[in-house]
Amino acid sequence: MKKLLYSFLFILGVAQGVFAQQATMYSQYMFNAMLLNPAYIGAQGGVNSTFIYRQHWSGVGGSPSTSTVAIDSPIGSKKIAVGGLFSQDKIGVSTIQNFDVMLAYRIAAFNGTLSFGLQGGFNNVSVNFAQLTSYVPDPSIPSQSESKLTPEVGAGIFYNAEKIYAGISAPKLVENDLGDPNSTLVVEDKRHYYIIGGYIFHLSPNVVLKPNTLIKLTEGSPVQADVNLNAFLYEILWLGVSYRTQESVAFLTEIQFGKMFRVGYSYDLVTNSARGVTNGSHEFMLNFLFKSKKAKIHTPRYY
Repeated sequence: MKKLLYSFLFILGVAQGVFAQQATMYSQYMFNAMLLNPAYIGAQGGVNSTFIYRQHWSGVGGSPSTSTVAIDSPIGSKKIAVGGLFSQDKIGVSTIQNFDVMLAYRIAAFNGTLSFGLQGGFNNVSVNFAQLTSYVPDPSIPSQSESKLTPEVGAGIFYNAEKIYAGISAPKLVENDLGDPNSTLVVEDKRHYYIIGGYIFHLSPNVVLKPNTLIKLTEGSPVQADVNLNAFLYEILWLGVSYRTQESVAFLTEIQFGKMFRVGYSYDLVTNSARGVTNGSHEFMLNFLFKSKKAKIHTPRYY
């Protein structure tokens, strides 16, 4: 694992100290909070499927890309919901894969629904050393691919009513050390905590505003917040803007085709020191909602 550690740090451009691995972040999380909170699953009342592709830091060679598939559904009396989430991050010659299964219990409370969720799975980090070009021979760097599999456990609480939603979650409760305990250089998978909330304002029959925010806390990293404002026009088109502290401004749009299908896109304009070397980030989303003919589908879907 010492070889994996050194090469992984080299790929990420970290020379010394501690690297706290960050969870994948999305700009369109407000349309499917399952990406952050396992207690959200079942909130749509049917089989809810989301597909996301995100290209980080466009224009930079070896920049990260993320592919995500998320599926959830209530079962039985709809007090219980199940879900699954798979994501893959490609960063240069390294690949990080996450797979989690989720379970939530939903009860009526405070004129809405209060849900308690759990998730568990694994995180796999692999590095394909054969793709590296070495100008100085180093026998400590292997010539084949190496990987490490670690467990993941998380929990969350989510509340939603007609015009409001809020939640708190910790999808990474297990701190995994991806490095060598005998080395002064370590790669740690740190705990993550998320606080999310939003409110729906009906300005007119054809205009709805949805301000929402996300606060992210990671041990060893500064507190980061997303502040967003989305407008829903004529029950078809979402337009929004989001500010992520210390990082970027995002412009979002989503088209809602009837009761079952949504397609979204966001463009992140970098505002930190990397703005001179990248063209920004692009994120694409497809969402499908399937319900039985007897089930009631709420149109439009605000979150």
